[in-house]
Amino acid sequence: MQGATLGMEFKLKLDTLDAHPIIDINDAKFCKLLECKGVLSAALAIEEKYELLLSNYLELEKQALNTTVERMLYNSHDYSDSFDNRIAFNQRIVNLLTSTKLYIDQIQQHVRNCIPTDITIADSVKQLFSTEYDEVFEYRFMEAMRNYVQHRGLAVHLIRYNSKWTSIEEHGQMECTVKLFAQKNEVENDKAFKKAVTKEMPQEVDLIFASRRYVESISKAHVLIRKMINQPVMDAREILSQEINDYKKMNNGNALGLTAYSICNQDNSNDVVKKFGIFLDWDDVRIKLTQKNSGLVNLHKRYVSGTCI
Repeated sequence: MQGATLGMEFKLKLDTLDAHPIIDINDAKFCKLLECKGVLSAALAIEEKYELLLSNYLELEKQALNTTVERMLYNSHDYSDSFDNRIAFNQRIVNLLTSTKLYIDQIQQHVRNCIPTDITIADSVKQLFSTEYDEVFEYRFMEAMRNYVQHRGLAVHLIRYNSKWTSIEEHGQMECTVKLFAQKNEVENDKAFKKAVTKEMPQEVDLIFASRRYVESISKAHVLIRKMINQPVMDAREILSQEINDYKKMNNGNALGLTAYSICNQDNSNDVVKKFGIFLDWDDVRIKLTQKNSGLVNLHKRYVSGTCI
């Protein structure tokens, strides 16, 4: 360790030209602070990708509502309008499937970065998604559909617009709905669609319902991942917070721009080898995301309806 730090100095100071306290630290503390920042960065990346996934799911639900209202208002049966709607829905489905792949593919590495000492943690994360895959048809279906839209075709094969009276009485109202379907006969003979999933498909799969169930499964895994990383994330934040507070005590309550430096002082060069900021504003964003995006329990048992008088 001594050889690794020969000719190196490690310091904490504000990243400014003004006169402020400069604190000498050792290489172990420098590395620990850097590790803590890495843990929080990985935890934020997990929440950012989950937010992206939920945002794309929300856009799908909004598209369904908007399309229903437009259909109710204009009652258009023009082919070009139907074509535009199909393109819009396919775009939403593709965006959702792309963001779920991004989330699932990268989550194991982010968790490893949060708990670098646990060599089995990636397998534990993988098992969470494997369990959902085994237990939930819609999860298997959406995974198969994701591969299909990446290599072969589009997800939305049929859009069905429905309307019915809620009552035959005078106060009855016309209820308008839209549903999206993937059809078995469109994928069952295509090698790009997983055969095992095709065999268990009904003739039509409701894509919005399947999306809800899929997102619910991912949310279930996400909540468990949060629990896995909770302690090391809390510990990392506490270490950085303590460092900030200690510096504030030495500098009249000011730690804005606090930065850790590693400096090469061989031949009096004083070259900065590495530096990183020590602050927690960005981690506050992570905390807000965890509060905003709680677990989605029984999402598949909910549906969205417009205003009913």
